[in-house]
Amino acid sequence: MQQSYGPGADGFGPVGVLVLVLLALFVVAAIWVARRPDLFSETWARIRGSAVLAWADRRFGDYADGLAKRSSLTVVAGLALLAGFVVVAGLAAAFTEILEDVLVGDGINGIDEPAAHWLAGHRELWLTTGLKGITLLGNSPTVAIVAVLVTAFAVWRSGRWLPAVLGLIGAGGIGLVIVTAKTVVGRSRPASPFALITEDGFSFPSGHATGTAAVALLCAWMLSRWAIASWPGRVAAWSIAIGVTGAVGFSRVYLGVHYVSDVLAGWLLGAAWAGTVMLVGSWWEATRSTSANAAGTTAGSTGAAPERDCPPAAPE
Repeated sequence: MQQSYGPGADGFGPVGVLVLVLLALFVVAAIWVARRPDLFSETWARIRGSAVLAWADRRFGDYADGLAKRSSLTVVAGLALLAGFVVVAGLAAAFTEILEDVLVGDGINGIDEPAAHWLAGHRELWLTTGLKGITLLGNSPTVAIVAVLVTAFAVWRSGRWLPAVLGLIGAGGIGLVIVTAKTVVGRSRPASPFALITEDGFSFPSGHATGTAAVALLCAWMLSRWAIASWPGRVAAWSIAIGVTGAVGFSRVYLGVHYVSDVLAGWLLGAAWAGTVMLVGSWWEATRSTSANAAGTTAGSTGAAPERDCPPAAPE
């Protein structure tokens, strides 16, 4: 006979304490970063003088230079796009590893059942109530509304239509990715005794975790790029995006409707998709900016009045 799990008991337990500690550390880290507007520039200055950058320049400098020439970019922009591509490729590779473990039945798949049992047996009533509300933030209508509002704000502040195109691709595309992945893998959800809420459909990857990661990270990027100028405001946007993504993903495991591997794969897939859209947007802006500057320089040089030969000075 299967054991049934309820919403938990009153008071604090190990899960609640761990959640509060992690939340406090996250808030402290966000405040620390927000108070250091020169953090990235100082870090970049250290990296520029390090042996790591010298090695990267020797190893990848030719690739960055070639990318810059083919795309009408500066070498710095080419390096940035190349670094972004490496990050996205790493996220995709990590997702593929988890997918392989789930299909084969080993690796991280081995912690799914024990983690589901342990969390279900250590639920706390106050945390259950809170996470039932937080998990609604990952519902498709909520994610879609947030994407529309943030995209509209970015379009209004920038006066351009590029944020609208990227928002549509980011939010609409991730929905198709989720449906395709779930259908192809076809993994069943955790057994019914674990679940505190009713969900249908397949389990891998978590649609809530994937959609929230993709849209939240993309929205933070668009706000930082086109709408928010201050450093503390940008840190707040990214902190909210990361915090909500983490909370929604954890809620899916805690409430018993997903395994740990479902959520981890969803985070990786969503971040990879958001990163891809960011790369496309950055490349488009960089190429347009470089082309406009080149056109302006050419127009300035051809439109300048030719210098006239000065007559020789008359002898005194």
